Amino acid sequence: MDYFFGFKSVISQPEAEPSPADTVLRLVERVTSSTLLEDRRDACRAIKALSKKYRLEVGAHGLDALIAVLISDPDLETSSFVLETLCNVTSSEVFDEEGVGAPVGEQFTEIFLKKSENVTSVITLLDEYDFHVRLPAIRLLMNLLNNKSKEMQEIVLACPMGVAKLIDILSDSRDFVRNEALLLLIQLTKSNANIQNIIAYERGFDQLFQVVRSEGYSDGGIVVDDSLQLMLNLLKRNASNQTVFREESCMKQITPFFKSCQPSSESDPGHSWSTQKISNVHSMLQVVRTLVSPANATQVVSPAQKNVFDCGLLMELCALLMTPGVPAEILSEIICTVGESIRGCRNNQEFFGQVMASSSPPRTALVVLLMSMVNEKQPVPLRTAVLYCFECFLYKNDISQGQIIQALLPTSAEAMQNISAGQLLCGGLFSTDCLSHWLSSVALSHALVGNINNKELLLRVHLAIAKDAPPVSLLQQAFNILQMGGKLQTRLGILTLLSTWLADSPNAVAQFLKLPNAIAFLTALVASNEHDDQEVLVQSLCAFLLGLCVVYNNDSNSNFSKESLCQLITKRIGVETFVDKLAEIAKHEVYSKALKHPQIRINTTADIQFDHEFCRLYKALESVIAKAVAPPTSPKGAESPTESELKAVAKYKDVIREQDGQIQHLRQRLAALEGDHIAAQSKIEELNVNLHHLQDQNTLLKAQRNNNVIIDESEPSSQSEPSTEKLMKQLEALRLDNERLQGQLEQQESAKDLAMPVNGGVGLAVEFASTQSASIMDSFTTHEDVQVCSFFRPESTSSANTVEPELKAVRSQLDAMEAELAETKHCLSVSIAENAELKDEIERVKKDQEDLLVLLADQDGKVQKYKDRLKTLGQTVSDDEDDELDDLGEDDEELSS
Repeated sequence: MDYFFGFKSVISQPEAEPSPADTVLRLVERVTSSTLLEDRRDACRAIKALSKKYRLEVGAHGLDALIAVLISDPDLETSSFVLETLCNVTSSEVFDEEGVGAPVGEQFTEIFLKKSENVTSVITLLDEYDFHVRLPAIRLLMNLLNNKSKEMQEIVLACPMGVAKLIDILSDSRDFVRNEALLLLIQLTKSNANIQNIIAYERGFDQLFQVVRSEGYSDGGIVVDDSLQLMLNLLKRNASNQTVFREESCMKQITPFFKSCQPSSESDPGHSWSTQKISNVHSMLQVVRTLVSPANATQVVSPAQKNVFDCGLLMELCALLMTPGVPAEILSEIICTVGESIRGCRNNQEFFGQVMASSSPPRTALVVLLMSMVNEKQPVPLRTAVLYCFECFLYKNDISQGQIIQALLPTSAEAMQNISAGQLLCGGLFSTDCLSHWLSSVALSHALVGNINNKELLLRVHLAIAKDAPPVSLLQQAFNILQMGGKLQTRLGILTLLSTWLADSPNAVAQFLKLPNAIAFLTALVASNEHDDQEVLVQSLCAFLLGLCVVYNNDSNSNFSKESLCQLITKRIGVETFVDKLAEIAKHEVYSKALKHPQIRINTTADIQFDHEFCRLYKALESVIAKAVAPPTSPKGAESPTESELKAVAKYKDVIREQDGQIQHLRQRLAALEGDHIAAQSKIEELNVNLHHLQDQNTLLKAQRNNNVIIDESEPSSQSEPSTEKLMKQLEALRLDNERLQGQLEQQESAKDLAMPVNGGVGLAVEFASTQSASIMDSFTTHEDVQVCSFFRPESTSSANTVEPELKAVRSQLDAMEAELAETKHCLSVSIAENAELKDEIERVKKDQEDLLVLLADQDGKVQKYKDRLKTLGQTVSDDEDDELDDLGEDDEELSS
């Protein structure tokens, strides 16, 4: 019994389950060896089911087989299973089914991209409308792009119509397919100008605006934001695409977007601003700012600003600016967008200056914005945005600058009652808020930039500080605020205003020097030995202001003339110390940031910021001030040059004279060679004309020789007439002989005693004469041209012999001309070959430049990626770190190459 029970237990043992690798191998074998379509399809379906849990095994054993099926199998359902499997294998995320482990998607992506035809086969499947094929194909391309973006971009560029097929998917009526294509294009267009240009030339902007329109403009969902992000990728730092955007009249398609932002009812205007709408509007404002950014070239910005006005977009932005209920972050962005749209464009600036706000009493939009700027309760980004817009309004706008200053000099009581922009700015100088001080000072300084007349007018402005106190000048009040000290922002703002005011204005400098303790205060600050960073910055600005008093001093004040100020600086401060203090501004981080872009970016009242125009002024005058304070003069006790030095100078002068003589000789020789060249060219043209003429004569002579007659076309009658007269005379002589012989014959017939031989001889003679006469007449009358018959053969031969030497001379001239023509043709062929080589060289250089531009764009993208990564980690990227990141991008480029 034990035997049977033991046998039963052996039989009932289950077989060992195959490992995942064995299962995958068996399925892969079915895929490669099955001849029936259903078997391959079932095997691919089973592999897809295992691809998440056993991704490593599927990728290691079945990747090649799956790629082969993808390329060769025409069945769409099988292709769908293969595409989904490849999506799982190349995905960068870790699936829940496979547990904890290192992601292997990037390794399988690298294997897949070794053959570019693999990607081409996937792009080809995008032509299939079946979403079971199109959707996984898009997702597979997305995975490949996320893992190896650079390699994928190059393969897609090389694929015929690859980018065009992706753009066509944007018109797919199925939203989920179109949205996936949007995400793919966003990733594909990053840091690749070639793909960006292809999408723009394939009317990609129209496709994107169609998506935005169908989704409901600003009220649409995240698809609108994705479309605008793709549009930003196509436009940022791409002047050619910005030109295409403008030429295709895409600017007018933005206007309805901002019209949709207007509230539908006045009951609750701010209720409709959802989080997604804020994001959509912010992205569209970024699109507009990309087109009119001051960082672009002037030839790109000016037409864009004109289009903004012509299509009504500026009007819609101003209307939205005055609409209540707009969120603060959107309002700040709108203000900056309006500012950049009017910056340097006189027509747009005039329009913005006339925009009225819906307030009582009515005020201009500019005054309302300035009231918000000096209001310390408003958010800091909003206040700085107003300052940026005000700066753009005054940029290269001397008329508006003059109106701001003229408003501070009222001429009537009505003018006193109306609040002007200049009055608001002067009022901001008396505010207790340090940021209001800085904003008002910088804004007022922009009314003086590049306008000497306004600087003179501002000297006449007086302010009433108190009711009982007499009014003081604005210059005195600004210096008083500086003397009182206060916070750093206040002092920086006042110093910025004073520096802009005194630059290039001797009268303003003279008035400043008359202020009590002005020079003593500045000298004491510059000479102080403070080591705090903020105080050093103030000292540097004071040194700059003191240097302006030296440079633009008209010596009207004898106590503080230019020479006396230089002596004061030398004694009290020291020239080296002064120059070192003056250079401290350029060493500060905020200086380099402000110099790059005119927009002011601060988030809190404690942030330090310089004005862009002030930084430009400092950059232009720093060296001028340093030279004025410490001129490079030689000391009084300097030794006179030695005799050897004088000889060396004389030797060099002789060499220079000799070289001048050689240059003059070479110039004369060049002029002579140019004259010879011109003469040679004219001679060649003359020889060519003679050659054609001789060729025509040669052809004519050959034709005449064949007919045994020489005819000169230029003088035909001079040669034909003598021959004709000669023949006529011979004919007349023969006729007379004939008559004479006939008379003799008649006389002989009358004499009967003459013998027969005589009569026969005479008859033969008469017959012979008659025959000759008839032949001559026939030959003379049957030809239009004069010909020579056999009777006159000796004379024709002699005339031909006389023409033969002349013909030989003409032929020798013709041969010489043909040789010269051959030499000219050879020189021409050599010149054409050299020209072709130069064209090839130019094409090669252009190609190298394009390659360098592509490499630079890639490097910029990598540097930006490193910056973003550092910012994500919470670190602040300084200028030095920017340079290090640039070097790191270059090293990375060299390693990749």
